[in-house]
Amino acid sequence: MINFEKVKNRLGYHFLFWGIYYIICLYNELYLSPSFLSHPELSLFYKAVLAVFLLLIIKITVVYFILYGLIPSWIDDKRRVQFILFTIISLLVGAFLMRMMMHLIIWPCIYKDKNVILSVPTFVARYFYSLLDLVQIAGIAVSVKLYKLRSELIKKEKKLIIERSRAELMHLKSQINPHFLFNTLNSIYSLAREKSENTADTVMRLSKLMRYTLYDTVQKTVSIKDELKMIADYIELQQLRFSNRMEVKLEINIDKEEEQITPLILLPIVENSYKHCDVHGAIASFKLNLINGRLTLIATNPVCSNEVLKKGTGLSNVQKQIKLLYKDFNFKYYIDQNQFKLELFINLNSYRGNELFDLRR
Repeated sequence: MINFEKVKNRLGYHFLFWGIYYIICLYNELYLSPSFLSHPELSLFYKAVLAVFLLLIIKITVVYFILYGLIPSWIDDKRRVQFILFTIISLLVGAFLMRMMMHLIIWPCIYKDKNVILSVPTFVARYFYSLLDLVQIAGIAVSVKLYKLRSELIKKEKKLIIERSRAELMHLKSQINPHFLFNTLNSIYSLAREKSENTADTVMRLSKLMRYTLYDTVQKTVSIKDELKMIADYIELQQLRFSNRMEVKLEINIDKEEEQITPLILLPIVENSYKHCDVHGAIASFKLNLINGRLTLIATNPVCSNEVLKKGTGLSNVQKQIKLLYKDFNFKYYIDQNQFKLELFINLNSYRGNELFDLRR
């Protein structure tokens, strides 16, 4: 479908470009002419207007042939030699037509000067003058065209990168939900085997959590208050399974509960603490601070003495998501003295997810 507004704007820019160039050429024609300077008559002005216009027609024809006839074929077929050759021929022919216009029409018909006879060296000199004049305007027009094409290419490359990053982000999110569901179903399975009275409550909590992960997380960001409430529900759900075998300490210091954060960034970190060594009396600690949009989370939990650090799906996905969505962050985790330690810093003010979700940019 033709975008008439875009076509209108493009035509306006073209008319403006050639209008400015025409005025410059007309000014030079008038004020570099001894006849007009000595006798500035209105008739000479009209003659100059017509003469410059006729030459402009040839220049426009050559320039647009290069812009829309040669450049597209050069870009599509990558025939550089052919492009250069045809460009040179176009300029040479254009300069010759300009000289013919001067000798056959402008001088004898407009200026009524029929006694102009040029020697070969003079004709050659004037030909090269016309050629340089044509090369000048063609060079400017081609430079503008190539700059525009380069700008459009950069925009397309940026859009492609954004679309690829967006697809990667959606893929990572789609991996988190099944991962979360798998771990939670394991908890429900354990309770069902024990015929625990908490099985029904656990299923209800799982329903609430899945509703959050399926619907609420469609949003680009959620409030830290909602994210932490979901995490608290998840911890309660898991504690029904682990009972007194594992204690979770959650320290939270937040200056603004409505601060926005990407959903499901923190949950896999909490999930990760339940995947390690199931030690009686184990303590998992989470210290979260959020001041002026700068989030810091330190998580620790015990692991088996012989456990080595593995890069699982959960934390690896979290790291990739953070890298895609935030410019300023730091994420690392390691095992030290039978303790798994995770340190996360995110400057929530450096969020760049809008670039991924708004492809019109």
